[in-house]
Amino acid sequence: MLKITQTKSRINRKKDHKATLDALGLSRMGRTVYHEDSPAIRGMVHKIRYMVEVTEVEIKEQG
Repeated sequence: MLKITQTKSRINRKKDHKATLDALGLSRMGRTVYHEDSPAIRGMVHKIRYMVEVTEVEIKEQG
């Protein structure tokens, strides 16, 4: 899993960068989302890497 936190504002950014933030579910600074690690997610994160902080986390199985 990837923990993705928005660290910079979306104001005055390119439209496609804003769309990438929306696709990841990030709507404001400080918001954190979790996504499965996949090439598609990695590509989106790479595109807006200057605006986000990414950490790999392990999810503990329940049961």
